[in-house]
Amino acid sequence: MAAIPSEPTPRVIDDDDDYEYFWSGGGLEIRIPRWLAEIVDVPLIVRIEIFMIGVCSGLLIAALAVVVAFYSAV
Repeated sequence: MAAIPSEPTPRVIDDDDDYEYFWSGGGLEIRIPRWLAEIVDVPLIVRIEIFMIGVCSGLLIAALAVVVAFYSAV
């Protein structure tokens, strides 16, 4: 028979607030917030892919706007 603890077990929170993130460049170490550290930590190829998806989406939306404007003017 297992004994029931008299106190509830402490809740474990996996949080990174205790850590400090730094960006270093040119001999300087600048403290940055966690959200920016997560963005900087993304590999370069993934950043390029996200940028290219944005460029392609923007071009498609612009082309659609030109086609709609052309047909509405004619």
